[in-house]
Amino acid sequence: MRLERKQPIASRRRSRHQMTLCIAAAALSAAMAANSVSADEYRLQAGDVVGMSVAGLPDMNLRSEIQIDGSLSFPLVGVLAAAGLTVAETRSQIQMALATRLLPAYLPDGREVMRMVERDQISASVMEYRPIFVSGDVAQPGELRFRPGMTARQAIAGAGGLAPVAILAPGENPIDLRTDYAGAWYAATAASAKVWRLRRALGEDTDFNSRTWPPAPRQEVSLDEILRAETRLQDMLTQSLVRERAFFERALNQIDDQSAVLRNLLEVEEASELIDADAYAAATAASMKGIYTQARLADMRAAALISSTRRLQTEARLMELERRRTEIARDQERLDDKMRSDQLAELQEAQVIEGRELARLSGAEEKLRSAGLAPLRQPSGGTDATAMWIIRGGTRGPNAASYDTIIQPGDVIEVTQGFELLPLNLSEVSSDDPPLRTAEAPR
Repeated sequence: MRLERKQPIASRRRSRHQMTLCIAAAALSAAMAANSVSADEYRLQAGDVVGMSVAGLPDMNLRSEIQIDGSLSFPLVGVLAAAGLTVAETRSQIQMALATRLLPAYLPDGREVMRMVERDQISASVMEYRPIFVSGDVAQPGELRFRPGMTARQAIAGAGGLAPVAILAPGENPIDLRTDYAGAWYAATAASAKVWRLRRALGEDTDFNSRTWPPAPRQEVSLDEILRAETRLQDMLTQSLVRERAFFERALNQIDDQSAVLRNLLEVEEASELIDADAYAAATAASMKGIYTQARLADMRAAALISSTRRLQTEARLMELERRRTEIARDQERLDDKMRSDQLAELQEAQVIEGRELARLSGAEEKLRSAGLAPLRQPSGGTDATAMWIIRGGTRGPNAASYDTIIQPGDVIEVTQGFELLPLNLSEVSSDDPPLRTAEAPR
């Protein structure tokens, strides 16, 4: 009897233990699912490389990179709008373009034959994703190749791991260090502000995240001044575009007014031509009866020819105005397209410069930190744990990431080893600064 009472208790304990494990596993799975995006949900963006293949046709094994305007092109397929689509949606577009078409194939003896392919013979997949970027307190900040399922831990390992505190060479001038930091800060700020302006000009609703920006080299320097200058520049460009549009509108209105006058004149000349033609026909009939002389008949014919010539000249002038109107209207349509294409090209170049200047700023900041010339501040709570932040689509996540956070193509991982720079003031630097010393990270 005693054994029979104990057995259910042990069984209930095992059940509770198994239930706890199940709940923990479910929570872990949910957390991993929340931080990751499956291949079916991933949206292609510029920089992703898509490959396609057709079964039995090795010449159709192709790959192409999505351009900055979101387009993707393959031979025999044409140009597709792939940015923002899933791989399945892009594959469906390629299949629709090639299915039931005759494609050239080559036999072992070299002969060319035409084969019809079906949808299930056509496949497409992502061959290479956009790179990711690691910045901050890592040994080798920069660009890394993305691999599916990649975690923040793997990205940091690919960047050489966490950066140790550097030891500066003896005799380094502290004024030069802070001057380098100031130059790098201004260059990086100008580059990032330009990228921010171009993104807003292209219609993106993005804000400049000044809260996470490195400290200014002088306390009186403000990011707002640089952003206001970029805003004024964009306003000037917008006003110039408005003036260009107004010029085209005025030219079109003038042509419309001139065309209206010529159409009225054409109606008068057509009526005059009919009158002169009728008069000439009546004079010809009268001349045959001997009423009109040949001289009088010649005058009537000359008047009819002059009326016809004036009508033809007016029609020619009207056709010339219509041709000019078509050209101006086409130039007006090209204006916005050219402006957008120029902004896209400028944005691509500005992003390259921004990445270079941010890397230079990070290096200058690390030298100051290592030299002990910039005061260090522990994060709130007194902990010295490494903090990681994921910047996705130009927006920094609301919460810090962990080593096991699943990252996505194009992500930027910022790593901070538990301390940050306070604002600097170059005016405090003098030639009497003490010798350089090595700054140790808080333990």
